[in-house]
Amino acid sequence: MIDTHCHLDLLKKEDLEDTLKDSSLEHLITVGYDRKTIKNALKLAQENERIFCAIGFHPHEADSVSDDDLLWLKELAEKNHKVKAIGEMGLDFYKDYSDRKKQEDVFRKQINIARELGLPIVVHSRDAEEKTIEILREERAYEVGGVIHCFTGSYTFMKKCVDLGFYISYSGIITYKNADTLREVLRKTPTARMLIETDSPFLAPQPVRGKPNKPSYIWYTAEVMAKLIPNSSVEDIDRMTSENAKLLFNIGNNGRKDTITYVINNKLYINLTNKCNLHCAFCQRERERNFMVKGYWVWTSRDPSVEEVIKEIGDPTKYDEIVFCGYGEPTLRFSALKDIAKYVKLKGGKVRVDTNGLMFTYLPEEKLSELKGLVDVWSVSLNAHDEETYNKVCRPAQGDAFSKVIKFIKRALEEGFEVIATAVDYEGVDIERTRKLAESLGAKWRYRPYEVVG
Repeated sequence: MIDTHCHLDLLKKEDLEDTLKDSSLEHLITVGYDRKTIKNALKLAQENERIFCAIGFHPHEADSVSDDDLLWLKELAEKNHKVKAIGEMGLDFYKDYSDRKKQEDVFRKQINIARELGLPIVVHSRDAEEKTIEILREERAYEVGGVIHCFTGSYTFMKKCVDLGFYISYSGIITYKNADTLREVLRKTPTARMLIETDSPFLAPQPVRGKPNKPSYIWYTAEVMAKLIPNSSVEDIDRMTSENAKLLFNIGNNGRKDTITYVINNKLYINLTNKCNLHCAFCQRERERNFMVKGYWVWTSRDPSVEEVIKEIGDPTKYDEIVFCGYGEPTLRFSALKDIAKYVKLKGGKVRVDTNGLMFTYLPEEKLSELKGLVDVWSVSLNAHDEETYNKVCRPAQGDAFSKVIKFIKRALEEGFEVIATAVDYEGVDIERTRKLAESLGAKWRYRPYEVVG
């Protein structure tokens, strides 16, 4: 696990010692927010391989921050490779410890430092959503990106930050009994843009609330996050948030590693191809070329061979099911899909294929029967209640694509397959009418919130 925001220099001596011994914490980002804590953060990062730091001036400090302080900050960040971000910086209109105009000025200047150095920013925003977005846009913070740390804001604020390329970091606050609204925002947060933090020694999670927080308590927050995000275990949350952090803070291989198979919630997913014959408006590959799915970079430099896939599967009975699913359409490699599915079934495994349902645009309908006994479940992306909506949302090359999807669902049911029709809760899609259409065809039904991938 990576704790993306903690103040290690403020921990009690024994808590810091425990943290440094905790092998479950892969990396820690310790944060300096004034001259003293910036120096402390740098020292801890330099002395410990697993620790990196973010340095900047908190909005509470803004009244006392001079241009000399900002020049000093820039020089420190420039010459220390363990500095992975500038911040925390931002606006706090809740406590107003510093003049609001001064907060805005220091915020803008630190964004410019980050842009000059090519470093992401760590943003503190409390009761200042509109002004925060305004400044991020005006100062072109999207050029370097960053994280809204310890997020407690609205869905609208989250969405605007994500649209600017920012990550959203959740803390122990999501475990609090009165945090229902925040938990609803988390459920709708893109999994490829989600981070986790403790902000220790502050904001201890509910099971240890009232005690000084420490990085090892991050697992309490991860447990709640796993319950909120569909098809997720604590291990998935660990991998997902850690790899997202590596991408943002430029740590290790940045998470960009070719992925042929990947495990989520004890299901083995097969990334058979990157090729796809749709250009769905809601797809991450279309919007930002981000191929991260719960901590896996679901992309390959080439289509894997049947032998490579089978080798990675090993014993398929170890998993609840084997799922053909990536950022490409698996039926485009029909022969490979058939051979791999045959291996899985011979070894006693269960097979599901996630498809866009357009197989009949490039293969005769009769080919579907060749997969009887090899594929247990077809999960078909219906994604709309009518052709007009489908064409707007899925943007197919073929004018009759929607009718081909309907035909695929009907034919698969006639052949005796289990079929689940699915949709993404995307703007313009009438989920209730899409559900009724799916059920009228005889298919089972499932939908996922927009942006929740995997």
